[in-house]
Amino acid sequence: MSQSTFDRTFAFIATVAVVIGIAAGFWVIGTPHRQRQITADKERIRDLERIAQRLYRQAEQTQNRGKVVELPEFLEERDLAIDQITNAPYEYRRQSSTTYELCANFDTDSATYRLKETPSQSSPEYWQHPQGRHCFEFNVLEEPPSLFRF
Repeated sequence: MSQSTFDRTFAFIATVAVVIGIAAGFWVIGTPHRQRQITADKERIRDLERIAQRLYRQAEQTQNRGKVVELPEFLEERDLAIDQITNAPYEYRRQSSTTYELCANFDTDSATYRLKETPSQSSPEYWQHPQGRHCFEFNVLEEPPSLFRF
């Protein structure tokens, strides 16, 4: 085998190995677009968790003052976060004086990836969601499940 044939064979094998490596990377972690969608969905969950935590803290303060907790019919603009991708506000729906829903539109189905990479005292199963619009139910008298707290 001549040196030039060896060089061509080596170059071909190296190229095939690189292509296989790139394809395997996309198969394992997904395309960059998919990773951006997953990151956006995790940010949506963080936003919903912040809203739920704020409502819980307000209810806790109301109870500590000896008053009856009553959820508002609508949230003030300062209490509602905006989806940074769509620029639309998250949905809040009061169901009773102490229960409510928070809704968002998700780009991915969370069953296709791990919401939380490290074990902690969080509740990733609570935050599972399908692709599309999904609502999470909360009781303002109970601390909301956390995905990101350690």
